[in-house]
Amino acid sequence: MATMNFIINKGSVNPILRMEVVQNGRSLGYNKFYEGIQDADVYFSMRNIESGIVKVSKAKAFIKRINEEGCEEKYAICYNWKKHDVNEYGTFEGFFEIVFNGNLECAEGSYPKGNLIVPIEQRLIIIVK
Repeated sequence: MATMNFIINKGSVNPILRMEVVQNGRSLGYNKFYEGIQDADVYFSMRNIESGIVKVSKAKAFIKRINEEGCEEKYAICYNWKKHDVNEYGTFEGFFEIVFNGNLECAEGSYPKGNLIVPIEQRLIIIVK
């Protein structure tokens, strides 16, 4: 499994953790995902890889629109660090939980409902140094 590394200094709250949602070639449902994510709740969790101890549990994260040129809207999943999240050195595995509320409706069909854990095809490794 591929990994995505994010490095942050101990005690720092910058840079924010940002993970762009990418299209994996399966366009069916891709646009619905971007529309549905606007009405979703997002949480971030991370655990220490060596000890297994959870350092952050279901902390509120957010969706941010990426301003790019083009006609398609794109979004990133983001988390603002708190000082206690990064107050010790170590290597952590993180993930986001997206909770689709299913409150959006349209005549063309349904939007995503339920929970999705991301990243899907990678491990998100956070290194606090």
